[in-house]
Amino acid sequence: MKREEAKRLIIHEWEKWIKTQPIKPDQATGRDSLKFYLELKDAQSPLLKFQGRGRDKWHIVHGWLVSDGRISN
Repeated sequence: MKREEAKRLIIHEWEKWIKTQPIKPDQATGRDSLKFYLELKDAQSPLLKFQGRGRDKWHIVHGWLVSDGRISN
């Protein structure tokens, strides 16, 4: 999966996931994004099948959520 496609799909999944959480979407933090990432990883989500190019995928996903304004850094 290409990174741009992965980013789009992960942001979409984040939008669905955040609605199931006891937090307001505009108050999500890095801790929330870590929980989201770990749930994807535990479920062996195909969304994490993008190439990390030597970088930790958690940092990539976190960066996408920050740059898209989904969480505060």
